Amino acid sequence: MKKIYLTIFCCIALIGSVSSQNAADQKKIEKYEEEVERKKQNYINDFLATLNIDDFQKEIIKQSMNSYFIELTKVNKLRLQGFQRTAAIERLDEAHFKDVKTIVSEDIMAKIMDAIKGKWNQKAERKAEKKKRKRKN
Repeated sequence: MKKIYLTIFCCIALIGSVSSQNAADQKKIEKYEEEVERKKQNYINDFLATLNIDDFQKEIIKQSMNSYFIELTKVNKLRLQGFQRTAAIERLDEAHFKDVKTIVSEDIMAKIMDAIKGKWNQKAERKAEKKKRKRKN
């Protein structure tokens, strides 16, 4: 009888510790997701600040970039293999920014595509702006 009670107690203690670990892991995941979302918004806002376009266009681009990153996350969660993943991302690139292409110039569209691919460098952009200011003075 003692062995049964001891076994039941150990099982309950083990289940309790596993569930508390799951809760701690869940909190870490939520904290990480909030941090990623904050960094993503900062990246988009910094990028939009460098573009010389009106506020309406900036808002459209911001919404498009946010929805693009959501769709990209969905594609990545599918866990497709190399070529399939690349093809899915290329289809997403071609189809997602059709509305934006109609309202902005080709140069700005190229900058947007560089930004979503991670090729946009904020530090290099600032250095270029400083050089332009020095040349004007």
